[in-house]
Amino acid sequence: MKPVLPIVIVLAAALQPAMAQVRATQTVEASSTAATSAQARAQQDDTERQIQQMWGLSQEEMRRAKILAQGPRANFSVERISPLEILGIHARSDAERRQYAERLARIFHADVERSIAWDREMQAAMARLYPNEPMVSYAGLPKVQTSVGAADMNNIPRTQIIETPATPSTATGRGAARK
Repeated sequence: MKPVLPIVIVLAAALQPAMAQVRATQTVEASSTAATSAQARAQQDDTERQIQQMWGLSQEEMRRAKILAQGPRANFSVERISPLEILGIHARSDAERRQYAERLARIFHADVERSIAWDREMQAAMARLYPNEPMVSYAGLPKVQTSVGAADMNNIPRTQIIETPATPSTATGRGAARK
């Protein structure tokens, strides 16, 4: 019987370049994964800072809001509750609650102003680009048989109703007509 050891040594020597290539590939992949992970963390940190600035929060306030959001607040609140609302709900004093409420009120007020400015600009653009067209056309939609009051309460355009007189019960609000 021939010795097996020389064949193993020859095979090991032949595989060494391939093994070195595998190790090099693994090293490159590991450093690429680490770089991608570091980049993702940096992007997350940057996003976190931007969100913190949007709400006017300190790092400590943002950290506290995140922790509170994962507690009972996660079960009691809507999914998209703001960090200021979380902090206000869990305020440690009346003064702190007032401060968070005023901060949120300022942000909300500014957002409403931006929304109104956008709506005005959008209407002006529609008027410039489509001067002879209504913004919304109800042409072709079926008309609804109802009273003017009921149409107004339900935001149905008056052009879309076939008017019926109000019934005595709806006119008086008491359920029966007076005699």
